[in-house]
Amino acid sequence: MSLRDQRVRDLPVLADFEVVRSIGDGNHGQFFLARPPARLGIADEYVAVKVFAGQVTEDAYRRGARELRAFAAVDSPYLATVYDAVLDDRFFYAMEYFPLGSLASPERPLERDRLLTVLEHAALAIDALHEAGLAHGDVKPANVMITETGGKVSDLGLARVFAAGAALTGMAPETSVEFVDPELLLGEPPSRATDIWGLGATAHRVLAGVGLYGDLPENQPLLAIRTVLKADGPTLSERLSPSEADVVRRCLAPLGERYETAQAVAQAIAGLRA
Repeated sequence: MSLRDQRVRDLPVLADFEVVRSIGDGNHGQFFLARPPARLGIADEYVAVKVFAGQVTEDAYRRGARELRAFAAVDSPYLATVYDAVLDDRFFYAMEYFPLGSLASPERPLERDRLLTVLEHAALAIDALHEAGLAHGDVKPANVMITETGGKVSDLGLARVFAAGAALTGMAPETSVEFVDPELLLGEPPSRATDIWGLGATAHRVLAGVGLYGDLPENQPLLAIRTVLKADGPTLSERLSPSEADVVRRCLAPLGERYETAQAVAQAIAGLRA
């Protein structure tokens, strides 16, 4: 058997989607590039399909599908389009494919002004979710996708839906801990404020190129969480300009001092670009 045949054989069967190849891992699942079935009636040649690891009950599927429908109903040009959600052997959903990658793994390096545009669009997307009564719950560079004209936000934090009642410490991989408001780690639910914290942490990572807590332990999420909770607080990098640091600092500030809306964050980021 050729290597190509082996790769094809290793691809999952996902209902009536034609899976082409793996395009990476996400929280609690994998992403695949696929050709959509004709029943969806979409013009896109490809879609991105996220397949969640482990078994999902029908009740959890209904909760997840309900969240995705609510996400898809929000009217914003800066939110990824969700096309379908399926419970087969596993739960998966299909959304638009972004060949330019994400802020975590861009297809090519981005200049500062382009980064700021993508971040501004991400903040506008989060604001649209908030105005619709939703919290994203997983704001981080990997969920901020790059488009030809800016950016879009994807991938709701559905792990909390599929594991209702589970502690976040059991759901947050070490690659995400840096972007999680410590209040979430202490048991608070996702909210406007925690998403704004995530926007600040995301902006810090992509503009400074380093994390708020230095190098966190790899492959040890509980140790990474412990490191964050024991820290005196996030430390801003000197690589940020004073104006960039001001925006990030206010995103991470205590409640009452933090930006009240993601719209305000978007305006502050636009000011950096100007």
